[in-house]
Amino acid sequence: MSITRFPHGLSSFGIPLYGSGVGPIFGPGCGNIKYVVTTKASTDLYYVMLEEHGVSLNDIYTTLASAYAATTASQNDVIAVCPGAYDETATLDWTKDNTHLVGLGGPNTMNDYSEKNVVIYTDTSAVDYTIDLTGDHCVFLNIGINNVGNSATNYAAMKVNGYGNYFENVSFIGALGSSQLSAVACGSLTVSTNGHNSRFINCVIGEDCWGARTGSRSGQLICDGSQPNGVVFRDCYFRSQSSTAAVAMVRITPIAIGRGWIFDGCMFYNYGTTNLNQCFASSVNDTTHSWTDIVLKDCFSKGIDKWTDHTVDLVYGNMPIADDGGGQAISLDETVAGGA
Repeated sequence: MSITRFPHGLSSFGIPLYGSGVGPIFGPGCGNIKYVVTTKASTDLYYVMLEEHGVSLNDIYTTLASAYAATTASQNDVIAVCPGAYDETATLDWTKDNTHLVGLGGPNTMNDYSEKNVVIYTDTSAVDYTIDLTGDHCVFLNIGINNVGNSATNYAAMKVNGYGNYFENVSFIGALGSSQLSAVACGSLTVSTNGHNSRFINCVIGEDCWGARTGSRSGQLICDGSQPNGVVFRDCYFRSQSSTAAVAMVRITPIAIGRGWIFDGCMFYNYGTTNLNQCFASSVNDTTHSWTDIVLKDCFSKGIDKWTDHTVDLVYGNMPIADDGGGQAISLDETVAGGA
């Protein structure tokens, strides 16, 4: 029994993977399903099982790029990736609306390509993004995406530049090589101009094991476009290693965010002997940013002194530590005692 389409979710070899919360993507209205395995040989047991369960060999691929090329936009085609580390040598330009990517290794994706579960990565120099997403309304589930090319132009694991995309249990890891670690423009995830209304649920952004970041005002999350609105991060874990105070967790270039960005229940963790000065680093301090709202709900940080040092209101939060009254949204610009 291969992956099936039915009203209440998706199964792999008869094992349920998802409930009805993912709606028509894997239920009625699901398009074609393409599979990715490490090799089309008897040494790959996932390939053997797919073949034994009657999956057409024409629907099984060994790279994400080749599987993606076989999908059709706007019909909910799904790429299902079996456990393994998949090396892409060029940026995959994901332009097709309503095409989706799911890893078949379970929901825990806190690993990099060297400790693989289901990981799409590049280690090729000057590959700016492993995946450059401009398609709209795509879903990414249970997968790791890494960019480990050791170049200052290996910017991030993924760039989100399309409308209404959804990510759950996805790890975005970049800035692993020495050239990336020192570059201001390098991080793990980029949200750009058309990334309106993106949703990130239980995702991991960055890592704290490979090396120390040193780029002043660099971020693991990079906002570099023009005013995308309505981006939500819920229960996400932002990770960093740095002892350079000028490093940040979120880098915001001029007018790079729009209104209504929400971080709900997120953790910002930096490992190092020196605290970071701030979490959210806006590249300019002027009143053009005063209309943007970054709202923190029940978030906390470790190894970071301030939420921001921006001179106009930018970051708001309801956390009791922000004010004795608690519960009210205020501009978060004070040093947090005991942040070390």
